[in-house]
Amino acid sequence: MPSIRGNFSQLLAPGLAEVMFEWLKEHPEEYSQFLNVSPLDSAFDEDQVLAGLGLARQKLENEPITYDDPIQGGSKRYIADSYALGWQVSREMMDDDKYAIMRQIPGELMKSCRQSWEQLGANVLSLGFSTVTTADGLALFSTVHPLLGGGTYSNLLSPASDLSVTALQDIMILAENMVNDRGLKARIEPTNLWIPPELQFVAGEILQSQFKPYTGNNEVNVMQGRLTPAVLHFLTDTTDWFVSCDKHYAKFRWRQKPVTESADDFDTKGSKHSIFFRCVAGATHWSGWFGSNP
Repeated sequence: MPSIRGNFSQLLAPGLAEVMFEWLKEHPEEYSQFLNVSPLDSAFDEDQVLAGLGLARQKLENEPITYDDPIQGGSKRYIADSYALGWQVSREMMDDDKYAIMRQIPGELMKSCRQSWEQLGANVLSLGFSTVTTADGLALFSTVHPLLGGGTYSNLLSPASDLSVTALQDIMILAENMVNDRGLKARIEPTNLWIPPELQFVAGEILQSQFKPYTGNNEVNVMQGRLTPAVLHFLTDTTDWFVSCDKHYAKFRWRQKPVTESADDFDTKGSKHSIFFRCVAGATHWSGWFGSNP
Protein backbone atom coordinates (compact mmCIF):
# COMPACT_ATOMS: atom_id res chain seq x y z
CA MET A 1 0.00 0.00 0.00
CA PRO A 2 1.49 3.37 -0.94
CA SER A 3 2.06 6.20 1.49
CA ILE A 4 -0.74 8.70 0.86
CA ARG A 5 -1.76 12.04 2.37
CA GLY A 6 -4.63 10.59 4.39
CA ASN A 7 -2.20 8.56 6.48
CA PHE A 8 0.26 11.38 7.18
CA SER A 9 -1.92 14.46 7.61
CA GLN A 10 0.40 15.95 10.25
CA LEU A 11 3.14 16.26 7.65
CA LEU A 12 0.88 18.42 5.48
CA ALA A 13 0.08 21.12 8.04
CA PRO A 14 2.33 24.08 8.86
CA GLY A 15 3.64 24.76 12.36
CA LEU A 16 4.84 21.31 13.30
CA ALA A 17 7.73 22.16 15.61
CA GLU A 18 9.49 18.84 15.51
CA VAL A 19 8.96 15.73 13.47
CA MET A 20 9.54 12.71 15.66
CA PHE A 21 11.04 10.06 13.46
CA GLU A 22 12.46 6.73 14.61
CA TRP A 23 16.07 6.86 13.46
CA LEU A 24 18.33 3.87 13.66
CA LYS A 25 21.76 5.17 14.54
CA GLU A 26 24.44 3.61 12.44
CA HIS A 27 26.65 1.21 14.39
CA PRO A 28 29.65 -0.83 13.29
CA GLU A 29 28.55 -4.03 11.61
CA GLU A 30 28.70 -7.14 13.76
CA TYR A 31 28.34 -10.12 11.45
CA SER A 32 31.79 -9.63 9.89
CA GLN A 33 33.40 -9.63 13.34
CA PHE A 34 32.60 -13.29 14.05
CA LEU A 35 31.96 -14.79 10.60
CA ASN A 36 34.35 -15.27 7.68
CA VAL A 37 32.86 -13.03 4.97
CA SER A 38 33.53 -13.71 1.29
CA PRO A 39 31.78 -13.43 -2.10
CA LEU A 40 29.79 -16.26 -3.65
CA ASP A 41 30.51 -16.21 -7.39
CA SER A 42 28.07 -18.81 -8.64
CA ALA A 43 24.59 -20.17 -8.00
CA PHE A 44 26.01 -22.28 -5.19
CA ASP A 45 29.31 -23.20 -3.63
CA GLU A 46 30.29 -26.38 -1.85
CA ASP A 47 32.90 -27.01 0.83
CA GLN A 48 34.41 -30.46 1.18
CA VAL A 49 35.77 -31.75 4.49
CA LEU A 50 38.99 -33.72 4.18
CA ALA A 51 41.03 -35.22 7.01
CA GLY A 52 44.78 -35.39 6.58
CA LEU A 53 47.14 -38.09 7.79
CA GLY A 54 47.29 -39.68 11.22
CA LEU A 55 50.17 -40.11 13.64
CA ALA A 56 53.50 -41.45 12.50
CA ARG A 57 54.02 -45.10 13.43
CA GLN A 58 57.12 -46.70 14.81
CA LYS A 59 59.26 -48.35 12.12
CA LEU A 60 61.15 -51.45 13.18
CA GLU A 61 64.57 -52.19 11.78
CA ASN A 62 64.47 -53.38 8.17
CA GLU A 63 60.69 -53.25 8.15
CA PRO A 64 58.68 -51.19 5.59
CA ILE A 65 57.18 -47.89 6.61
CA THR A 66 53.45 -47.55 7.24
CA TYR A 67 51.42 -45.72 4.62
CA ASP A 68 48.32 -43.67 5.35
CA ASP A 69 45.66 -41.95 3.25
CA PRO A 70 43.57 -38.82 3.74
CA ILE A 71 39.91 -39.41 4.55
CA GLN A 72 37.10 -37.67 2.72
CA GLY A 73 34.26 -36.45 4.89
CA GLY A 74 30.98 -34.70 4.26
CA SER A 75 30.31 -31.55 2.28
CA LYS A 76 28.41 -28.34 2.91
CA ARG A 77 26.60 -26.50 0.12
CA TYR A 78 25.97 -22.76 0.29
CA ILE A 79 23.02 -21.45 -1.75
CA ALA A 80 22.22 -17.77 -1.44
CA ASP A 81 18.68 -16.71 -0.58
CA SER A 82 17.13 -13.55 -2.00
CA TYR A 83 15.86 -10.70 0.18
CA ALA A 84 14.03 -7.55 -0.86
CA LEU A 85 12.01 -4.68 0.53
CA GLY A 86 10.05 -1.96 -1.22
CA TRP A 87 8.16 1.26 -0.57
CA GLN A 88 5.87 3.36 -2.71
CA VAL A 89 4.47 6.84 -2.28
CA SER A 90 1.87 8.96 -4.08
CA ARG A 91 2.87 12.04 -6.04
CA GLU A 92 0.55 14.16 -3.92
CA MET A 93 2.17 12.97 -0.70
CA MET A 94 5.62 13.86 -1.98
CA ASP A 95 4.48 17.27 -3.20
CA ASP A 96 2.60 18.26 -0.05
CA ASP A 97 5.00 16.94 2.60
CA LYS A 98 6.19 20.17 4.21
CA TYR A 99 9.02 18.54 6.15
CA ALA A 100 10.55 16.37 3.40
CA ILE A 101 10.14 13.28 5.55
CA MET A 102 9.01 11.16 2.62
CA ARG A 103 12.26 11.89 0.81
CA GLN A 104 14.15 10.30 3.68
CA ILE A 105 12.23 7.02 3.60
CA PRO A 106 14.28 5.38 0.80
CA GLY A 107 17.29 5.52 3.13
CA GLU A 108 15.32 3.45 5.62
CA LEU A 109 15.32 0.57 3.13
CA MET A 110 19.04 0.12 3.61
CA LYS A 111 18.73 0.32 7.39
CA SER A 112 16.01 -2.33 7.41
CA CYS A 113 18.00 -4.66 5.19
CA ARG A 114 21.12 -4.16 7.23
CA GLN A 115 19.29 -5.50 10.26
CA SER A 116 18.13 -8.44 8.16
CA TRP A 117 21.63 -9.63 7.30
CA GLU A 118 22.87 -8.94 10.82
CA GLN A 119 20.11 -11.23 12.10
CA LEU A 120 20.93 -13.83 9.47
CA GLY A 121 24.55 -13.84 10.62
CA ALA A 122 23.68 -14.03 14.32
CA ASN A 123 21.36 -16.97 13.63
CA VAL A 124 24.40 -19.11 12.83
CA LEU A 125 25.09 -19.02 16.57
CA SER A 126 21.56 -18.69 17.96
CA LEU A 127 20.32 -21.66 15.93
CA GLY A 128 23.62 -23.50 16.17
CA PHE A 129 22.18 -25.73 18.88
CA SER A 130 19.38 -26.93 16.60
CA THR A 131 18.87 -26.19 12.90
CA VAL A 132 22.24 -24.80 11.75
CA THR A 133 24.18 -27.91 10.81
CA THR A 134 27.72 -28.60 9.61
CA ALA A 135 29.08 -31.05 7.04
CA ASP A 136 28.75 -33.95 9.50
CA GLY A 137 24.97 -33.46 9.58
CA LEU A 138 24.87 -32.46 13.25
CA ALA A 139 24.08 -29.12 14.82
CA LEU A 140 27.00 -26.70 14.90
CA PHE A 141 27.22 -27.21 18.68
CA SER A 142 27.12 -30.88 19.64
CA THR A 143 28.68 -33.24 22.16
CA VAL A 144 29.18 -36.02 19.60
CA HIS A 145 30.76 -34.60 16.45
CA PRO A 146 32.17 -37.68 14.67
CA LEU A 147 35.87 -37.61 13.77
CA LEU A 148 36.71 -39.06 10.37
CA GLY A 149 39.53 -41.06 11.88
CA GLY A 150 37.27 -42.48 14.59
CA GLY A 151 35.85 -41.22 17.87
CA THR A 152 33.93 -38.04 18.65
CA TYR A 153 34.57 -34.60 20.07
CA SER A 154 32.37 -32.04 21.79
CA ASN A 155 32.16 -28.29 21.23
CA LEU A 156 29.11 -27.96 23.46
CA LEU A 157 29.50 -27.40 27.19
CA SER A 158 27.77 -30.27 28.95
CA PRO A 159 25.97 -29.86 31.19
CA ALA A 160 25.08 -26.45 29.84
CA SER A 161 25.96 -23.69 32.29
CA ASP A 162 25.40 -20.00 32.75
CA LEU A 163 28.40 -17.80 32.07
CA SER A 164 30.71 -18.06 35.08
CA VAL A 165 34.39 -18.39 35.89
CA THR A 166 34.17 -22.16 36.14
CA ALA A 167 32.04 -22.60 33.02
CA LEU A 168 34.32 -20.38 30.97
CA GLN A 169 37.39 -22.29 32.15
CA ASP A 170 35.72 -25.59 31.23
CA ILE A 171 34.90 -24.44 27.71
CA MET A 172 38.40 -23.04 27.21
CA ILE A 173 39.83 -26.43 28.17
CA LEU A 174 37.57 -27.99 25.52
CA ALA A 175 39.00 -25.54 23.01
CA GLU A 176 42.62 -26.02 24.05
CA ASN A 177 42.30 -29.83 23.85
CA MET A 178 40.51 -29.83 20.48
CA VAL A 179 41.71 -32.40 17.96
CA ASN A 180 41.36 -32.57 14.20
CA ASP A 181 39.53 -35.32 12.32
CA ARG A 182 42.53 -37.65 12.66
CA GLY A 183 42.77 -37.14 16.40
CA LEU A 184 45.83 -34.88 16.27
CA LYS A 185 45.99 -31.83 18.53
CA ALA A 186 44.59 -28.87 16.62
CA ARG A 187 46.46 -26.29 18.73
CA ILE A 188 44.18 -23.39 17.88
CA GLU A 189 43.80 -20.57 20.34
CA PRO A 190 40.50 -19.41 21.91
CA THR A 191 40.38 -15.65 21.39
CA ASN A 192 36.88 -14.20 21.77
CA LEU A 193 33.85 -14.45 24.02
CA TRP A 194 30.58 -13.60 22.24
CA ILE A 195 27.64 -12.64 24.43
CA PRO A 196 24.20 -11.02 24.32
CA PRO A 197 23.88 -7.56 25.93
CA GLU A 198 22.50 -9.11 29.11
CA LEU A 199 25.80 -10.87 29.85
CA GLN A 200 28.20 -8.00 29.19
CA PHE A 201 28.63 -7.10 32.86
CA VAL A 202 29.21 -10.69 33.96
CA ALA A 203 31.77 -11.04 31.17
CA GLY A 204 33.50 -7.85 32.32
CA GLU A 205 33.75 -9.10 35.89
CA ILE A 206 35.23 -12.42 34.76
CA LEU A 207 37.70 -11.20 32.14
CA GLN A 208 38.64 -7.71 33.25
CA SER A 209 38.93 -7.94 37.04
CA GLN A 210 42.43 -7.90 38.51
CA PHE A 211 41.40 -10.22 41.30
CA LYS A 212 39.25 -13.33 41.13
CA PRO A 213 35.61 -12.20 41.01
CA TYR A 214 33.00 -13.14 43.61
CA THR A 215 35.53 -13.82 46.35
CA GLY A 216 37.17 -11.67 49.02
CA ASN A 217 40.43 -13.60 49.15
CA ASN A 218 42.29 -11.32 46.73
CA GLU A 219 43.29 -14.29 44.57
CA VAL A 220 44.81 -13.43 41.20
CA ASN A 221 42.23 -13.60 38.42
CA VAL A 222 43.84 -16.02 35.98
CA MET A 223 41.08 -15.25 33.46
CA GLN A 224 41.95 -11.58 33.16
CA GLY A 225 42.65 -10.72 29.53
CA ARG A 226 42.44 -14.35 28.36
CA LEU A 227 39.56 -13.61 25.96
CA THR A 228 38.20 -10.49 24.30
CA PRO A 229 34.51 -10.05 25.17
CA ALA A 230 32.18 -8.71 22.48
CA VAL A 231 28.45 -8.03 22.55
CA LEU A 232 26.29 -9.34 19.70
CA HIS A 233 22.99 -7.47 19.70
CA PHE A 234 21.16 -9.89 17.39
CA LEU A 235 21.49 -13.07 19.44
CA THR A 236 18.01 -14.35 20.23
CA ASP A 237 18.68 -15.90 23.66
CA THR A 238 19.75 -13.84 26.64
CA THR A 239 21.73 -16.66 28.31
CA ASP A 240 23.61 -18.30 25.42
CA TRP A 241 27.32 -17.56 25.13
CA PHE A 242 30.07 -18.60 22.76
CA VAL A 243 33.84 -18.82 22.47
CA SER A 244 35.60 -18.66 19.10
CA CYS A 245 39.18 -19.51 18.18
CA ASP A 246 41.66 -17.85 15.88
CA LYS A 247 40.64 -20.23 13.10
CA HIS A 248 37.11 -21.41 12.36
CA TYR A 249 34.74 -22.27 9.52
CA ALA A 250 31.59 -20.22 10.17
CA LYS A 251 30.84 -18.18 7.05
CA PHE A 252 28.80 -15.41 5.50
CA ARG A 253 28.67 -15.44 1.68
CA TRP A 254 27.52 -12.52 -0.44
CA ARG A 255 26.01 -13.47 -3.83
CA GLN A 256 24.71 -9.96 -4.46
CA LYS A 257 25.48 -6.91 -2.35
CA PRO A 258 22.47 -4.57 -1.82
CA VAL A 259 21.14 -2.94 -4.99
CA THR A 260 18.62 -0.08 -4.79
CA GLU A 261 16.20 0.99 -7.51
CA SER A 262 13.67 3.78 -7.89
CA ALA A 263 11.09 4.32 -10.61
CA ASP A 264 8.16 6.59 -11.37
CA ASP A 265 4.73 5.04 -11.86
CA PHE A 266 3.32 6.39 -15.12
CA ASP A 267 -0.31 5.66 -14.25
CA THR A 268 -0.46 6.98 -10.67
CA LYS A 269 2.40 9.52 -10.96
CA GLY A 270 3.73 8.21 -7.67
CA SER A 271 7.08 6.46 -7.23
CA LYS A 272 8.40 3.09 -6.11
CA HIS A 273 11.64 2.32 -4.33
CA SER A 274 13.22 -1.07 -3.60
CA ILE A 275 16.33 -2.79 -2.34
CA PHE A 276 17.49 -6.32 -3.18
CA PHE A 277 20.33 -8.55 -1.99
CA ARG A 278 21.34 -12.22 -1.88
CA CYS A 279 23.41 -13.93 0.78
CA VAL A 280 23.78 -17.05 2.90
CA ALA A 281 25.34 -17.83 6.26
CA GLY A 282 26.34 -21.12 7.86
CA ALA A 283 29.19 -23.29 9.11
CA THR A 284 31.09 -25.95 7.21
CA HIS A 285 32.84 -27.50 10.21
CA TRP A 286 32.34 -27.22 13.95
CA SER A 287 35.99 -26.73 14.91
CA GLY A 288 36.89 -23.32 16.28
CA TRP A 289 33.51 -22.63 17.90
CA PHE A 290 32.31 -23.63 21.38
CA GLY A 291 29.02 -22.78 23.04
CA SER A 292 26.71 -23.13 26.00
CA ASN A 293 22.92 -22.81 25.96
CA PRO A 294 21.72 -23.00 29.59
